[in-house]
Amino acid sequence: MKVSDILRVKGGTLYTVSPEDALGGAVNTMSANDIGSLVVMSHGELVGMLTFREVIQAMVKNGGTVGSSIVRSVMDDAPLT
Repeated sequence: MKVSDILRVKGGTLYTVSPEDALGGAVNTMSANDIGSLVVMSHGELVGMLTFREVIQAMVKNGGTVGSSIVRSVMDDAPLT
């Protein structure tokens, strides 16, 4: 599936996050915009994806909170492109 196909269905806004951003901030962005994933970008390049799946897994490992985790520590760093 192409990004253009996804944006056509989901809307024209692509939400991104940096790998060094706090996981809590990324979760707030996902919640505020009612989205289930963020594209992780670094220097204009796709470096990963963050979905609720990774967030939930991180919370389970961390006793039910995101704590001080950063996006890089939990993102999928090998998304199929």
